[in-house]
Amino acid sequence: MNHSTSTFNSLWSSVQSKLPKNIFNFTIRYINNTLPTRKNLSKWGLSSTSDCSFCSSPETLLHVIAGCKTYLDQDRYTWRHDSVLNFLASTLTAVKNSTLYADIPGFMNPSVITGDRLRPDLLLVTENRCLHIL
Repeated sequence: MNHSTSTFNSLWSSVQSKLPKNIFNFTIRYINNTLPTRKNLSKWGLSSTSDCSFCSSPETLLHVIAGCKTYLDQDRYTWRHDSVLNFLASTLTAVKNSTLYADIPGFMNPSVITGDRLRPDLLLVTENRCLHIL
């Protein structure tokens, strides 16, 4: 198990070091809940309301990421999901001696391995035959 974890950590460090600074900074701010959601802006005294401009519910980080019914109805979450997946897949193509499968056009589909519709978004098979599932 330690070998697998250290391999993954090494792979993640390699990918993380290639992230553009703005993406890395966004990730850190997301983890710390310091992104400028309306709720945070209101708490910081920079907005008069904490309501979502699309549905009028409180705009928390969770609401922005996965809770706005209007965003869901307009397929905005699907677009964002596919955009992130495309970025990750494009970045991971740089991993040497690996095979990448991604559930978006332009990449080998993970169903080649899984054999069905119930598949992960992204699979990376490294040269030591270790399978990383994202």
